[in-house]
Amino acid sequence: MVSVIKDIQLLWVYSSQMEPGFGVKNHSHDYFHLLSIIDGKMNFSFGDDEYTLQKGDIVLVRKGTTHRFGNDTSTAVKYYEVKFTVLTRPISQMLASLEDRIYRDEFAVNLVAYIANEYLHDKTLKDESATAALKTLVYYLTSDARYISKGEPSIIDTTGFSPLAKRVISLMTERYAENLTLDDISEGVGTTKNYLCNAFKRNTGITIIDCLNMIRVRKAAELIVYSDLPLAQVAQMCGYVSASHFNRVFMRYVGIPPGQCRRAYSYDLLLKRNEVQRNTDSFMYSVLAGKSISSDIIDGFEQRKSEKSDMSDQSGEE
Repeated sequence: MVSVIKDIQLLWVYSSQMEPGFGVKNHSHDYFHLLSIIDGKMNFSFGDDEYTLQKGDIVLVRKGTTHRFGNDTSTAVKYYEVKFTVLTRPISQMLASLEDRIYRDEFAVNLVAYIANEYLHDKTLKDESATAALKTLVYYLTSDARYISKGEPSIIDTTGFSPLAKRVISLMTERYAENLTLDDISEGVGTTKNYLCNAFKRNTGITIIDCLNMIRVRKAAELIVYSDLPLAQVAQMCGYVSASHFNRVFMRYVGIPPGQCRRAYSYDLLLKRNEVQRNTDSFMYSVLAGKSISSDIIDGFEQRKSEKSDMSDQSGEE
């Protein structure tokens, strides 16, 4: 079966079932491969990174990506497969910019099911209908990669970050005042929590929770030095329900408690902030200078955290 509508060529659409103990070893191919889990669980790996897929998960494997999958459970796993190639450069470049990732998104799941059902029920004009739906799915899955920044300064300098990491940071910047959980964030960007945590840390060098706290503390520091709001209200406005927790997290990033920060960075100093000695490893410099939190600041925090962990390990050995 081959169908062509302008940009995309469908190669294979099938409803598959893998019995317990079966699998497909490491391989790659020169076309794109979509898998959507209907029922059961599947082990899936991109290179050395292994994940467990379940109902509602979708994987888009790009051309040339080494991957494998199998069924180590006691029941069969059912899934849809869609294989396709791209005929035009713009869409090919969009897909090339994607990461190998796992999606958890109801709209995408429904589109794959629609494509499969066109052939399962042998509908009239199924080639044209399914290919049009596939093209919609491709544009939908690449929406993050096609995002164009409005030029507004970001709290975190995301230069070099992946589209997925940028989307996560954008979501947390918009919703930092809420009681955000990892489940909320993974749902918000349309992927699984396990995959998201691994991919984010690998790409940015920090965990999602550390990044969220960095955003919250940055917002809190701005409110502390530029307003007279009570510290308890500042904590609440920045997503912290406990004042003691807020103080501990603030200390971790700024080095001094919130109250001392307010006294240290007085109104007179703010008027002269252009005279403040630049220190690329200074969290408060980013506040005073209105700059994004740089990779130097992030690396400095991670280094201090590692050193603290090493000291704790040594203390435990003594």
